[in-house]
Amino acid sequence: MLTTSFTNGKYFSISYLITVICVIFSFFGPEFYQNVIAAGGILSFGILHGANDLKIIRKRRAKLKSTNPLNYLVLYIGVVLLGILIFYFIPGIALLAFVLVSCYHFGEQHWEGRLKFQKWSALYYFTYGAFIFLVLFAFQYQETAQVIYQISSLHLPFSFFSLSLILTSLALLIQLFIQLDSRVTIVKELILLGLLALLFFKGTLLFGFGLYFVVWHSFPSLRSQIHYIYDTFDRSSFRNYIISALFYWVLALVGLFGTYFFLDISTGQYLSIFFSFLAAITFPHALVMERMFSIPAVE
Repeated sequence: MLTTSFTNGKYFSISYLITVICVIFSFFGPEFYQNVIAAGGILSFGILHGANDLKIIRKRRAKLKSTNPLNYLVLYIGVVLLGILIFYFIPGIALLAFVLVSCYHFGEQHWEGRLKFQKWSALYYFTYGAFIFLVLFAFQYQETAQVIYQISSLHLPFSFFSLSLILTSLALLIQLFIQLDSRVTIVKELILLGLLALLFFKGTLLFGFGLYFVVWHSFPSLRSQIHYIYDTFDRSSFRNYIISALFYWVLALVGLFGTYFFLDISTGQYLSIFFSFLAAITFPHALVMERMFSIPAVE
């Protein structure tokens, strides 16, 4: 299975291999092909990994023996609508919320089940995700600043990202040595962060984001979700997951491409609309995943 090795075992061997290949490609591959590859990955596995949230909600309700079937569904729909309204009326706040939520969500998925100590795990999740975002934003400042301005009409100076990156780097290093008791794990994580930094520096904004989003977030998330829903991970459960998610995946794609084709959007705004779309579906998905990971503590 494609996703098996992304969370199976300690060292994510296939994930590292793909990352190295993408780093090499970022040196020689034209920007157009980098963006096409990234967009293809995000629109396929990236969106797919969030298309079964309602099934996870039903599974969690069954695990908790909930007697009110509408609680989680109403909350989920409410978060979706709230996200859309915030992006429409106060896009600056919505963009900030998206980044903050994604920081925690990315860190949570990356380290889910791998931390020995749990007391400060939430802070570590957020710090790790914030570091990933800040490295990408700082190394791709011009394109990042343009996207932020198109969405929120705010212009953030480079010093904002560079200073935030320095402070976050120090916080992450401290927490790495507190949270991880294996030197091998620490070294491998530092190597990964170095590879990602090199990729973010040489590749495009979309290519760097897409690589981490698909390889280091979506694939592990797919495995976690499939195991949670079907209590196993094999070809049959993977196929069932795809079938169950297909309608919502197609619906999301129709919504995105419908926005591009039926609204008067200039080519220069495509990337900002793309990230706004990801933000709108990230809010409820992050909430669902946080609740999913909390089940072992409940039980």
